[in-house]
Amino acid sequence: MGDTISKSKRPLHRGAPNDIPTFAKEFLTARLEGFRKDMQICLTGVPAKNRSGTTHAYFPALMTCCAMLEYLAGFYVGRIRGLGRQDVAAYAAIFLPQPDYDNAAIRILFDAFRNTVNHRGIASGVWIDQNPMTRGRRLTWKLMADAKSPALRVVEENGEIKYDSPWPCRYTYRAHIHLGRLWRDIENSVEQYIGAIAADQALQSHFEQCMRQMYPR
Repeated sequence: MGDTISKSKRPLHRGAPNDIPTFAKEFLTARLEGFRKDMQICLTGVPAKNRSGTTHAYFPALMTCCAMLEYLAGFYVGRIRGLGRQDVAAYAAIFLPQPDYDNAAIRILFDAFRNTVNHRGIASGVWIDQNPMTRGRRLTWKLMADAKSPALRVVEENGEIKYDSPWPCRYTYRAHIHLGRLWRDIENSVEQYIGAIAADQALQSHFEQCMRQMYPR
């Protein structure tokens, strides 16, 4: 049967019908276990074919982290549709380390990677920043499996992409993303969020609103 779980052994409604704080804890804890499993699979090294050492599933790991952040942001704001970067930033401002996940970091993570690079699994390239304060920055990236802090750091670095591109492609900055740290920070945020739900009726209401959208009566 592999990983198949017998549904008959699971308590109905996670053992907490009509008890949103307890249900939320059980529900989010189960989702966190699934997230942890996916990240462990992505960041378990395998031998690299074209160089020495190991390699990892960097972009699936980044996609998993971004998706989990959007998922949590939805519960936090009380809806699962029409979520945007500002909703993720609102969640991050409360539950993720600051200033590591300030508005600028979330903007780069979601504008550059969530919808343009990561979903297409682009291993290399240049993203041109359109933000009025930093317009024109030509950003490339480096993804790593380690857990160094901060999870996202943008450094000035001038160079050209020559091997993957059909012509020289100039960049002026590089984003360093430490996937192991992003993973752990998200995990820690869930534990904080669970505690906040238990103490805040507004958060309980938002969580319930999402449940009603996901599991309509």
